[in-house]
Amino acid sequence: MLRVKTFLSTLTSILTPNADSAPQAPDPQAMVLIQKSMLRLLGVRGAEINPQLEHRIRYASSIEALWFLRADLAQALCLQRDESSALAAVSDLTPLFEGNVSKAQLQSFQRGQRR
Repeated sequence: MLRVKTFLSTLTSILTPNADSAPQAPDPQAMVLIQKSMLRLLGVRGAEINPQLEHRIRYASSIEALWFLRADLAQALCLQRDESSALAAVSDLTPLFEGNVSKAQLQSFQRGQRR
């Protein structure tokens, strides 16, 4: 039920953004940094196990697309290590998204982390 509430909150924030929560113009350097960080986390072995994810990260169309790929990355990492370290590793990517996704998305994620 909590995941449904978080999903609905995120979906609502995407569909009804306000001027204060909109991210700034996309930064191509930030996009490359986030992609490289996500690919580094996935690693060579992870890319071998899940080539579709590696492809989706590498050729993502936006930083927001990368934001939503974090869940897939966490799932892939859980196959390689324990769940808590996989989730912590993906959570460590969050600062890279600040200023590049809406504040509502970041706040929704942070509320979910506190529970």
